[in-house]
Amino acid sequence: MADLRRPFVTDAQLSERFAQRRADFEKLIVMAQADDLLVRIAPDFTWTTTSMAWPRPDSQLGFTLERWNAYRRLFQNLGLEAGIMRPSDHPNAIYLIAQTKGLVTGGSSKGYAYSDTPLEPLCQSLDQGKARTQSRICFKPLNGKWYLYLEWD
Repeated sequence: MADLRRPFVTDAQLSERFAQRRADFEKLIVMAQADDLLVRIAPDFTWTTTSMAWPRPDSQLGFTLERWNAYRRLFQNLGLEAGIMRPSDHPNAIYLIAQTKGLVTGGSSKGYAYSDTPLEPLCQSLDQGKARTQSRICFKPLNGKWYLYLEWD
């Protein structure tokens, strides 16, 4: 269960982590692009384009256990508590989830987004919580195809 009282990591902290470990962030994106049949890769479960059922046999994870362990090491090294996700509302993006709050019925997450196409809406800061947009998500440009993001229900 996510601790709702724990503040989100700041934009500055995420930006600094990205600058220090950019090569590993890039490696993670290359891996995720190669594993394009996976919609969600978390430290403790996977969703494929054909199954969100969990648990599943190792043969149905979407890749080998060794590959999953490589993801887990990168998640830990990069401070990605909740792994990665391919969002249905931004199909060209991959979200790298640094932190989540809430429950299955509603919550919020903050992290990094990578996209070959520009993401919107844009915000100058994600540190203030929910942005003043009609959307339930906001992106802050980070570097090239990289953004920070904040999503809420």
